[in-house]
Amino acid sequence: MIIQQLNRTDPEIILYQVKNVDGGGSITTGLGVALVATAASGDGISAVRSTGALAAQFSGVAKADIAINAYGLATVWGYAASVAISQSVGSYTITAGDTLRLAGAAGHFTSVITAQAVSTQMYRYVIALGAVADTISNPRTYMAGLVRAI
Repeated sequence: MIIQQLNRTDPEIILYQVKNVDGGGSITTGLGVALVATAASGDGISAVRSTGALAAQFSGVAKADIAINAYGLATVWGYAASVAISQSVGSYTITAGDTLRLAGAAGHFTSVITAQAVSTQMYRYVIALGAVADTISNPRTYMAGLVRAI
């Protein structure tokens, strides 16, 4: 883990290293990352793009592109400049402070969550910063967020 030295002007950020073992392709900047938790592959570093089904293994947001079988960093706590917003059926406006959860599209996030449902995400989520001018029905939009995955 890389834990930033505390100072007054920069936000606190905790990064950790992962290895992309996702057979579906690269883990691109802003996608959610899930640690692999199977008996044969659960080594604490192997990771795939996160999905709703992998909510329990959600462990951060990719800081930069990570090619297949390559190593890269993910933000586990703190400010992330890019968080991938998923296309969703309907139109949902994302505003500052909204809780973002994992969406259906691998690695993407959506704001369709109630305060009562935060515990179903194992208290691992992203807080939206700023606002997306468009709505979530526009595919592959990115915005900044605060990652809360530990």
